[in-house]
Amino acid sequence: MKIKRAFVLLITVICISHISSGCTAEEAVERVNVPDILIPHAISAEGQPVFDTPNLYVNDYSNALHAIFMIAGNSRSSEYGHENYRPELYPDLMNQGAENWLNLMHITDHFFNKRGRFVNRYLEDASGYVSSEELDLSIYPHLVYAYHMHHRGDRFDDPVLFERLSRETTHYITMPGIFLLSERFDEGRFSHEDSSVDHKSMAYGLAGIHGHGYAWIVWAKPEGEDNMGLITEDALEAWLDFSIDDMLQTYRLIGSVLDEAWVEDSSTYDFGDGTTWYLDAVGAMIRGKKVMYDALYMFGNDSDKELARTTFERAADMFESVADLIRPWGLPNQIEFTPDGSVAASVEVNLYDWYQFLNHMGGGFSFYREREGTSRFITRYRANLAPLFSRIYDNALLGALEYHFNEKNQLVNVVSYEDGSILDDRLTVSTLGMFITTAGNIYTGGEAFARADEWDNVSPAVSERSRFLYDVKFDHIELVEKLLGL
Repeated sequence: MKIKRAFVLLITVICISHISSGCTAEEAVERVNVPDILIPHAISAEGQPVFDTPNLYVNDYSNALHAIFMIAGNSRSSEYGHENYRPELYPDLMNQGAENWLNLMHITDHFFNKRGRFVNRYLEDASGYVSSEELDLSIYPHLVYAYHMHHRGDRFDDPVLFERLSRETTHYITMPGIFLLSERFDEGRFSHEDSSVDHKSMAYGLAGIHGHGYAWIVWAKPEGEDNMGLITEDALEAWLDFSIDDMLQTYRLIGSVLDEAWVEDSSTYDFGDGTTWYLDAVGAMIRGKKVMYDALYMFGNDSDKELARTTFERAADMFESVADLIRPWGLPNQIEFTPDGSVAASVEVNLYDWYQFLNHMGGGFSFYREREGTSRFITRYRANLAPLFSRIYDNALLGALEYHFNEKNQLVNVVSYEDGSILDDRLTVSTLGMFITTAGNIYTGGEAFARADEWDNVSPAVSERSRFLYDVKFDHIELVEKLLGL
């Protein structure tokens, strides 16, 4: 099996190393005016597509992909495919989910990806769909999270699927980081296309390259021996276009900029635009810093290890400050960091951003992930955070089931930060996708929910609640699959 995987990954690297000459790049893909699958921005109460005319958004495609993956990836025999829930899912329907993911990934890649500069939206006119020609950095932190399918390809007990998930995903998951590092980064700063720098550009840029840092971390840590660790350092460098030394220098430069911007008494950064942050940027900054400090710790010198510790401590301070504001229904869209603690700077909870924040904390190589061979700073220096994460995960999902669904058990879009009442009852594809993704990642992080293979050994309340959470996720993914013709 290791020989086979190593061969697959070697073929992948050979192809990716020639991106600049067109091996899997744009000339190998004929760009079309209309994608084969049109994903709406929202879904009506009757299950019908609702397009934000005349726009098609890359975020809706990206988040539909995340939802399809999470359902497929968790349909293994210990979870959704267990005999206590839906044993018919494993393995055939689980594998079909991966096939569906691959198909939609190719469509998204071909339609939106212009050598890593992802088109934010397409506008429809008389001749078809044309690019909005605007760059939205906020899409990158979770866009690049598509590495979760590549990384978990061996969940699908099918050698052909493993080979396809290893090979066919590479252009889609590597080009965002290459673009950000090559085009939007200079002397430690990530900038918008107008060259401005603010908390959003820095947070989205840093989180947008976390796939690159994480690839090197997986390559080096013991748990990566069966995947990224099977290929050579030179091969991985050819894949990513950035070596370990390149990434270390990148993080050193970022560390200097972050140090200059740190506001100690407010536990945040001020990049010239003040200390009021958007929630999704808070989560993105913490996720990006997680990979940054682990890479510095694992590959750097003594000075780098000191920077890693400082980077971690400030991420932890920022997280704890924000955690004080969490209500059962979420966090506000904007947060003001002050010397007296964080305060809400918005009366609304945008559920998409709330779920993004939760997934930055607990999905993929996120802030809470402590693995052998990495820094394990939370375990070593801030162990008090561990029970806090468990409580947050439980309360967030319990709060979602109580406050985030209307009388038809459909997910809504915005609730009030004051009392959790519904302010916008639209069911949007991105919110739906991020809910399924986040819930699939964090539901076993506390005590309120359990996997299906544990239902016979937990209380009836936990098993019933977990079954209901499963049902809610499947009800919503079925709406997406119907719209996609799957």
